[in-house]
Formats: sequence, structure tokens, C-alpha cells
Amino acid sequence: MSEFVKGTQRLVNPIDVGSMHFIQWLNRMLPKPIQDALVKSSGKKYPYMGFVVEPYSYFMFYEITDLDMAQSLLPDGFKPIKTKIFDTDEPKYYVIFGCFRAHTSAFWGARIEFYVVAEDQQTGLLTWVIVDYDSDTISHDPKRGLYSPNCVGGVMTTDYDGTLTVDFKRNDNSRQLVFEGDLTKGTQRELDQRLWLEGNLSVCHGKELSNGKADVFSLRFEPEEVEQALDMPLDSLQMQTNSWYPGLFAKEPSAVVCFPYAQHFVSDSPGHASNIKNRDELIAANKSLDFNKIELFSTESFKVIMFAGTIFSFAISTILLLLLIFT
Repeated sequence: MSEFVKGTQRLVNPIDVGSMHFIQWLNRMLPKPIQDALVKSSGKKYPYMGFVVEPYSYFMFYEITDLDMAQSLLPDGFKPIKTKIFDTDEPKYYVIFGCFRAHTSAFWGARIEFYVVAEDQQTGLLTWVIVDYDSDTISHDPKRGLYSPNCVGGVMTTDYDGTLTVDFKRNDNSRQLVFEGDLTKGTQRELDQRLWLEGNLSVCHGKELSNGKADVFSLRFEPEEVEQALDMPLDSLQMQTNSWYPGLFAKEPSAVVCFPYAQHFVSDSPGHASNIKNRDELIAANKSLDFNKIELFSTESFKVIMFAGTIFSFAISTILLLLLIFT
């Protein structure tokens, strides 16, 4: 096993992840500017986060049918771009549903991320733009800060006969994604490196989640982890419900990709950007990482604020009680 893989796994501390889940519930009482200041402060002290995507991450590609609508979902300075999925494909405009379970330095659980494949007009990099997401665990984005699960009870799992089952309904019943995939099928193929390597070096949130301002960040990973994946036959997917963004994309997917192994990423923390631009810079950045010197992502700053808030609330309550007693 490579040192990068082991180092990434060690960046994920289950105790701190558990603390973050608890703190998020209390964090809702903090004003958004204070949340942002805490995140920015943490990003300076802990610029990197471990992000391990568990086996059988599943990506469904749908061809865009309304380019104007797709453009309206992107932050300023981005435009939809045609891309290949595998190295011999014909380029097309795509949205992507990424369905995966992950354990990271900040959260542990399942996510459905919805992307528009776009180009950053400033850097020229192909970019995975996270337009929206549903999750059964906590999340963070520039607009909402630390965010509660919006799909409590969502199901994403595999079983003994190789079936992937996904059933995610938003808490507000506004949309749902339900399907099964036969993981016993599929052929290993070479992936298009601009999409899978370059695209993971340039990731940002869509217009709604970023308040219109791109927050581009990079992932570090071993290039071999995105060289090949399973090309799943379309008849291996049994879609039951997909009510995301009606009218934006075709009714049937063009391709389905599955990674039957774990992928190990070192992600920029919110507020930090590595600005890696190509494979050579990625390899150099990986070599420069000394996992023994990277501080594990910590919730200490959040704990201090919460403790101070608790003491302040207790003091105010005590003063009011005394005033009631002696007046």
C-alpha cells in the first residue's frame, strides 16, 4: 500500500468527525459571519482534509438538453463544456450524478452530488461544478455554512448479490432519486484524463451554493486512481425515480461509471486553494506532502466558541434569576 493512501486514511480521525457532527447541531445558533470566520480560521491552520471515497462510487452521465438552464446554474466565469467520459468517447455536454459513501476529516456518510461539467474561463481548466447535493450527514458550502442532513433516512448500500441500492428523498419532499444498479456487470475501460484528472484539480460550487462567486479548490490523489473504471451497461441500471432539475437533461443516461475500489483524496479545506493545474503539478504536490507534519483537522475553535456561548448564556440566565428574586 502506498504512503499516500495510508497518509490519507490517517487524516480521518473518527473522534473528531463525531465531534463535528455534534458541533454542527449547536453551530446553527451562531450567526453566519461567525461561522464563516471560524471556517476561514480552521482553513489556515488545517489546510488539508482527508477524503476517502468508499468502494462502488457510482456516476451517472446525462446529456444536457437545455444549455441556457445549465449556464444559469454556474457561477460567474464558467461555461458548460463538452467532455468525453472514457478516452474513446465522443464529447458531449453532460450533467453528472455522483453517488458515494465517504469518510472524511469532517463528515462520515453518503452523498449525492449533482454536477455540471464546465470550463473555468480564467484558468481554462475543466471543472466539476457542484450545483447541488443531498446527504444523510453534515455538509458545508459557502452559502449555508455547516449544514444539517437534508436526506435523513437516505439509503445507499450494496448487498450480497452485487446490487447497489440508492433511495434518497429530501426532507422537504422536493425531489427524490431512487434506483438499483447491478454491480456484477461492467467492463474496465480507460477514462478520459481531462475529465477525471484535470476535473478533480478544479472543483467549485454552483451559483446558488456559492452566492455567484467561484470557490475553486483542488483534490490531491494518485493519478492511477482515475485511470480506469467500470463502464456499466445501461441495462444494468434500473431507474425508478429521478425528479432532479426537470427539463435540464435527457430522460435516459448516456453512460454509467463505477469505481469498484476506494479512492483516496487530500482535499483543500474551505478557505484554502492549492491551485494545482496539471498532472505534473499534482505529482509534485503529492511528493511535497509530509503526512507526519500535517495537523489533523480539529474542532477546537468551534468548541471554544460553543463553551464561551454556554457560559455567557448561563451568566445571563443567572443574573436574570437573581434580579427576579431580589426585586
